[in-house]
Amino acid sequence: MSIALNLNPLETVANNFELDAGTVTEFYTGTITEFYTGTVTEFYTETVTGGAITEDNVQQTNECMITELVDQAQKFGFGRDKFLKWISSISEEFVLTQSLEYWLLAYVSETATAEADSWNEDYLPDAWLVDCFSLKTANFIVNGVSEEYLKAQTPKYWMNWAIYRFTNQASDEFISFIENASENQLYDFKNTPIIIVPSTSDEGNELNLLLETDLNHFNNKDAWYYHTTDWISAESIFTDGISLSAGQKKQDFGGRTSSFYLNDEFKWAIDFGLQKFINSPCAIIIYDIPETLLKNYKYLDLSSGNKRWKDVVRKSRNYRKCEADKYDCVYGPQATNYVKMIKYRNETPKAAINKNQLALNSATLTEEVDLHIVGVIIYKNMQQKDRSK
Repeated sequence: MSIALNLNPLETVANNFELDAGTVTEFYTGTITEFYTGTVTEFYTETVTGGAITEDNVQQTNECMITELVDQAQKFGFGRDKFLKWISSISEEFVLTQSLEYWLLAYVSETATAEADSWNEDYLPDAWLVDCFSLKTANFIVNGVSEEYLKAQTPKYWMNWAIYRFTNQASDEFISFIENASENQLYDFKNTPIIIVPSTSDEGNELNLLLETDLNHFNNKDAWYYHTTDWISAESIFTDGISLSAGQKKQDFGGRTSSFYLNDEFKWAIDFGLQKFINSPCAIIIYDIPETLLKNYKYLDLSSGNKRWKDVVRKSRNYRKCEADKYDCVYGPQATNYVKMIKYRNETPKAAINKNQLALNSATLTEEVDLHIVGVIIYKNMQQKDRSK
């Protein structure tokens, strides 16, 4: 059965579930963080009906749930009519079994223009995103990322990333902990050493605090690796472990496989944060990963940046099978000419000097790495220090 929607169900819902009009209106105008968990059905059942959906009102309830899904797609920035037409072609029963995040990602996958895997130099980035994905605006994407790093990933990458952030949030417990913790002090949160800092520092004192703590036994910085991410992902990682399925494909070391990437120096982790999280909160997770651990697995060392490295990076960025897909972990230089590689598929990758990365491709390996967290640094605002003072 396809979906036939009553697009003005507020009064009906209020009558059916004995809710006052204010409560129903709050439901429809609430923030996305009230919507993101579970399937469309689970959300509506828990939030609106208190679990009181019955056979008598199931059809009206389903209509309201679909309407809320369309409302949230519109809040994200998609055109309401186009999204409604698309979702209406899918069976109602199936729509209600999946989450908002699932449907927004599916919509992007099926409706994006054929040019959404590259940038058009004749357009400003925000205008090109609007054109590729039929958005009302793309300022919420481009304003928080450096122009250099924006062009280092494809438009589809940024849409997937924006949808993830729109439909997920850190727990209230974690947010409350960050808000109430004193800055520049070490805490133990869920058995993980955590430091809260207002912004980046020139001296790296936050890293030195981790060396001084008795909460871990990883005091050899030569084996440390660094993963920069948002608060949502950071909490998920140190609570439930690394999820390779949450990673992006078409990166440097694996075209068909999702990988978990880490920098091998703290300064590069900071630099990445300043590129991707301009004036925004973020986190850096520090791991102790000795080479002896990596060599217990299928380990590909491309640190020489030679022809072999170039072949892997070119194929990975073009979503082709490559040698790296066969390994549990890959180590080697980052490329410096991502923009040209996205624009020209046959562009030869150029290796950065002394700027390397480690990609973890195996769930078995990531489970072991989960046991090697040194600590987490939480930045309330990732911004460059004013060095003139």
